[in-house]
Amino acid sequence: MDLQTLRNPMHLAVVALLALALGACSSTSESGREGGGGEGSGEHGGGGEGSEGGEGGAGEGEESAVELNPAQTFWMTRKGVRLALHYDAATQTFRGSATNITGAAIPRVRIEVHLSNGVELGPTTTTNLAPGQTVDVTLPATGQTFAKWGAHAESDGPALKAAFTPSFGPWAVVQGVDLGIEHPDHRMSAWYTRQGGVWTPHLSPDPAPQHQPTGAATWTGEWAGYYGASPTIATGAASVTVTLGSGATEANLALENVPTLGTVRWDAMTVGGGRFSGSTTANSQTYDAVGQFGGANQAGVVGHATGPDFRSVFYGNKD
Repeated sequence: MDLQTLRNPMHLAVVALLALALGACSSTSESGREGGGGEGSGEHGGGGEGSEGGEGGAGEGEESAVELNPAQTFWMTRKGVRLALHYDAATQTFRGSATNITGAAIPRVRIEVHLSNGVELGPTTTTNLAPGQTVDVTLPATGQTFAKWGAHAESDGPALKAAFTPSFGPWAVVQGVDLGIEHPDHRMSAWYTRQGGVWTPHLSPDPAPQHQPTGAATWTGEWAGYYGASPTIATGAASVTVTLGSGATEANLALENVPTLGTVRWDAMTVGGGRFSGSTTANSQTYDAVGQFGGANQAGVVGHATGPDFRSVFYGNKD
């Protein structure tokens, strides 16, 4: 700035006003960046589940894309809370349940539904969920007309822990547990809860006649898990082959590239209600596996394989 400008009172006033305006803009911009990381942005901002990439769209955001039609069921886990929700057209109400699938209490659980007409239903009354506890969810939508909808569970539960990206969509990592995999369309999942040094595997759905394979087939997929004391998740190819014998339906499971073990196989496990289980030996150690078929026409398989130095989940799609 030249000396003549400094001597002119009118110029000095203009410069002062410009400085104030620029300072206000800078403050507003900085405030917006800081606010973007708060609860308001995390729960209602634009960076929700529907906009996130990786892991089949199953990131740590809580918003749900409005993408289900009224006849579809929402089934997904966020921060350890598994939400199952459907629309009851007769009563114009969303009904379902929220379950804490972790081994610890989850505080401040609440549910919201988003409609394609821009209306947001909820949140429900905030509640604390004990380990394994399930609560009913009811959200009236009286008088609402919509073509699509989505939902999400908000809570102060644990965020994503297991760091791996499933190779087959729409399989997704289960949020809030140390290791888990789920398929929201088939409503299938295998996961672990951990208390101290004890890992407990879980599996859904339960065995049922509709899950039983009716023909010979192969399911191709992946396993993911921990071997030994390594904190890093290892992955490898997995396959389940079903054969129909004269006396029983049997499943053969293979997990490839397991650290130090190579390919681990479980042969001729009897399948009942879509579920199979068995043991095998590798390096003089015993390894147990449990698997479950599910989805339309048994399109998916999921399970867990464990041993004294191995904890894993496996999943696959019918070829």
